[in-house]
Amino acid sequence: MSLAERLVALEHEGWGALVAGVGGRYYREHLTDDALMAFPFGVLTRAATIEAMESAPPWERYEIADPQVVALSDDSGIVVYEVVAQRPGEEPYSAVVSTTFVRAGDAWRVAFHQQSPKD
Repeated sequence: MSLAERLVALEHEGWGALVAGVGGRYYREHLTDDALMAFPFGVLTRAATIEAMESAPPWERYEIADPQVVALSDDSGIVVYEVVAQRPGEEPYSAVVSTTFVRAGDAWRVAFHQQSPKD
């Protein structure tokens, strides 16, 4: 599997965990110790991200469109894409997303994630 394929698959795993309602557990295992997540409402540390994921309602569905990968090295890269996601009873959420992954040994971790909402 190429770096690009691997990182896009990892991004789907993260969204799958959010749909399954296990986002807190997933990100507890997959965030670097110094990870940051930038959302429209502010920047969250690793601990704050996990807490937010554990208390957030699960998503009902998501669709990733036009994923692109910037390879920074053999052990790091950025996935950039558009997403439309929806929680039950809510309007769809559309955003441009980027996630920076780094490899530590055999494990890939999220070092940074950002969401920029689309109108």
